Amino acid sequence: MKFYELTPQERRNFLEREGYITHNDARLLRLTPLLREYAADGMIENQVGIMGIPIGLLMGLKVNGDEYNVPMATEEPSVVAGACAGAKIARENGGVNAAIWPLRVIPADIVFQRVSPEQQEEFEKKIEDHNKDMMKVMRKSVPTLTHHNGGIEGISCFSIRRGEFWKVRLWIWPGEAMGANIANKLSEAEAKYLEGLLGIKPLAAILSNAETETVACSVEIDPDTLETKTEPGLSIARKIVDLSRWSEMDDTRAVTHNKGIMNGVVACALANGNDTRAVEAAAHWYASRGGSYKPLSTWFFKPDTRKKILVGKLFMPMAIGRVGFSITTLGTPQLCQRILGAEDLWGTQKVFGAVGLVQNLAALKSIASEGITQGHLKVRSYNLARAAGAQGEEIKKVAKHMTQNSKRTVRQAGIKLAKMRDSEIFEDYEDKDE
Repeated sequence: MKFYELTPQERRNFLEREGYITHNDARLLRLTPLLREYAADGMIENQVGIMGIPIGLLMGLKVNGDEYNVPMATEEPSVVAGACAGAKIARENGGVNAAIWPLRVIPADIVFQRVSPEQQEEFEKKIEDHNKDMMKVMRKSVPTLTHHNGGIEGISCFSIRRGEFWKVRLWIWPGEAMGANIANKLSEAEAKYLEGLLGIKPLAAILSNAETETVACSVEIDPDTLETKTEPGLSIARKIVDLSRWSEMDDTRAVTHNKGIMNGVVACALANGNDTRAVEAAAHWYASRGGSYKPLSTWFFKPDTRKKILVGKLFMPMAIGRVGFSITTLGTPQLCQRILGAEDLWGTQKVFGAVGLVQNLAALKSIASEGITQGHLKVRSYNLARAAGAQGEEIKKVAKHMTQNSKRTVRQAGIKLAKMRDSEIFEDYEDKDE
């Protein structure tokens, strides 16, 4: 029986039996809610309740030769199924290759107004001369940062509209934390120091979510592995290339193209307790940094090869962390990290990028063949069958009926299941009489 055909408890038993999780982990996954109200009340203001989001598992995602089981938290039915389908195709072709560069640094800006060119030159010289003093401010304001080998990696000055705004940018290395709070606290402390040093009051001191570190993922696909019952793989591969070209030329298509990528990335980030808004903001900034909105991934045929090979490449920031307040408070993210099994933050970033790429592959293949609606219909039909109480082989039978039924509800799935079971009981009764 396939993993998706098991019940939630059977899936947890499998993970425990195979050593992916401990018995205590399986118990934690079963208990709801994992977040206690006293903890929830301390996380946000005016807390009145706790909302649950299902956590699904993308099995067997191959990245740089290693296979990962990736927890994904999402309310959209087809996301995990699509990721699994894309990962299977990638795995059959050797998996995804991923890298990340350069060193992850968070930009934080201290902004001044109406600074003349002469003042800019004078201020830059003062900042350069007092660099050591700024490092002292850093160590005093965020001592834990330096304990983890983090800190200010560089300082740059920028003029905006001929000095209408002039900013001092701090490039901050936050260790394995996402780093937003660290960047804000440090920039505010340095702003007070610079106010005294330069004799001018800053307008603001705040981080920027425009992260420059990029995860790069690539996969090479033999078109034969894209084949469906009704269409050859090469035909589908050609359509995927054409769809990719369309997204490069049409920003309104690029938005939906990238949304499909973010379906996977955000689901991973949410399961791991990360700031999904920061992840999305950085990605969409990166997509539009050239002045027009572009796709985060591209698909093309590998040049100069006798047999056509489909190549997919993805480049995007991955503004996540492995430690932090929400990760610790929520509890579930630490469990998801254990299931994922990545060695460090950089390994996690590569896996999340790979999820985005295979999610994109699955979506494009679906558009190029059966269509998104048909793919969603299959997933919804299986979910309706499970929700109605179908088990084992019953799931397939009820799901097949639901794809052909105009009324697709849990009630209708339950009616079909009851009739099917009654029929089987009647057949068994007749056999005994004989």
